[in-house]
Amino acid sequence: MSSTINTLALIQKCLTIILGILLLIGIIGNILNCLVFLRKKLRSNPCSIFFVAASITNIIVMTYYIIPTIYSVYNSPLENADLIYCKIRLYIRNALLVISRTYLSLACIACYAQSSRNVRIRHFFRPKIVLRIVFIVPIICFIIPLHIPILTSIQNGICSMWAGAAALYHAIYICFVAAIIPMTLMIVFSLLAYRNLREMLHNVHPVNNVIVTQEERLGQHFERMPLHHRDRELSKMLFIQIIVYTMFTICYPFQTIYNAVTLIIGGSKSDERAAIENFTLFVTSSFLLNFYSAASFFVFLTSSAFRKGLRKTFISICFRHLRVHNRRQTRPIFAFT
Repeated sequence: MSSTINTLALIQKCLTIILGILLLIGIIGNILNCLVFLRKKLRSNPCSIFFVAASITNIIVMTYYIIPTIYSVYNSPLENADLIYCKIRLYIRNALLVISRTYLSLACIACYAQSSRNVRIRHFFRPKIVLRIVFIVPIICFIIPLHIPILTSIQNGICSMWAGAAALYHAIYICFVAAIIPMTLMIVFSLLAYRNLREMLHNVHPVNNVIVTQEERLGQHFERMPLHHRDRELSKMLFIQIIVYTMFTICYPFQTIYNAVTLIIGGSKSDERAAIENFTLFVTSSFLLNFYSAASFFVFLTSSAFRKGLRKTFISICFRHLRVHNRRQTRPIFAFT
């Protein structure tokens, strides 16, 4: 075995250990996301609801995929021995990733709707409807990738679906569900929301030093949609989330296309080339995607409003704990004589 293959195997083991650390950090971080966005001032905001749904999905994605991945480093992978597990592992993980991307895309759409002057658009994203959407999304997203368990099988002792036309179909599918559709929705609606926010800010302040009377301000108040600081901060966090999502996700579709094309072209591969391709597939499909799932908390930390909400959450939890502790300490003790 060449030194290149040994080096790549060692690096992959190290990255798998890092995945274990990411699992711990990601679970804690996404739980903190939920606690902050479920605060009373934010829980009715549609963007916050979708952020909470995405954070819960990220926890499930990481737990479901990272633990078996770590196990496979020190033991024989379970999917290579059980056909049923082989078929459902990639299917469930893919469906969960689609759910997470869908919630992020819907958060962009909700941000646009929230900043729109159209009352009907804003009304469509009221909390009751948003909650219904949150529960409907997983049902749809588990239907979309049904081709995965059908096309996946154990070949030469390895669980895989990389075979001819199936590989090409899956590569095209990944390009659409991981890159083209979600990124297009995120970019388009984020730009529309940014435009709405700029217009709202422009209308809030007088232009060219024109003096506006108190009566005119009161009259204009009902024609303008109020622009809250927390709404601007949510939009800012959403924009950063899109950038981070693109950075950690964009490589995976290209890798799947490359694998599909090389399989269709055919030809023998050297051991080193096969090792390099397997390593790059691991980095793009396992490491980077899970890294994104764990990174959302640190993305939200870039917002001063989120940091302020996090501090208030910690203070609230501490005071609640102290109240419970004091209540137990001051509980009356009855003596029976």
